Amino acid sequence: MISFEKYVRAESLQQAYELYQPIKNVVGGGMMWLHLSNAEYDTFIDLCDLGLNEIEEEEDYFKIGSMVTLSQLERNESFKEYFGSAFEDALKHIVGVQFRNCATVGGSICARLGFSDVITLLLPLETEVEFFNRGRMSLEKFLTAPNKRDILKYIYIPKKKRIIRYESVRKTYTDIPVLAICAVKNDDGYLFSVGCRPAIAKLIKPEEEVTFGSNQRGSKEYRQHLYSVLKERMMKEMEEE
Repeated sequence: MISFEKYVRAESLQQAYELYQPIKNVVGGGMMWLHLSNAEYDTFIDLCDLGLNEIEEEEDYFKIGSMVTLSQLERNESFKEYFGSAFEDALKHIVGVQFRNCATVGGSICARLGFSDVITLLLPLETEVEFFNRGRMSLEKFLTAPNKRDILKYIYIPKKKRIIRYESVRKTYTDIPVLAICAVKNDDGYLFSVGCRPAIAKLIKPEEEVTFGSNQRGSKEYRQHLYSVLKERMMKEMEEE
């Protein structure tokens, strides 16, 4: 359980950014992952008044505020036209409806969790993220860049027609994945995002090797076997569509 001395509802992104610079201050979205940690902070910064909780549909892309909840992503009807059932398939297993009603896409990305279904889903969709200070960059670049104290504003997903599949293996329906894969087929071929390796998701092509590890959920050999089976099955399904 976390604790903090002061709670501030930021009135602007500038204020939120400035408040966030001291190491003992923290930004909170839905606090669904944050509250599981055991830490003490000086100031908790709430972004709920900054208008970052909307999904905007532009001509060429979707613009998603960092405070948009996972339930909003899961239920968005416009996504189904471009992404099929991928968002629902990826998000429906995350804990439960009450959790997804509060957990935010920004928190899911910025935490850079190795077991994140959200990151695994978004990586092969050419997703970009926009920060208050660092500006706009690819999600892939953000995940490998040094961690800096900044405020995530928006997530951008291009509106492109492509075939997408999402698969995960879990011990129980709402458990953390043993392995997660998002596969995309477009004019350039196939692209895979492999998450829960148990490291953070990584983009690869079908012919590339993937590094797996072991933890309490599964061995590296088991994950390698799951990946080989799921990859072949997903490619066959997409080829037939």
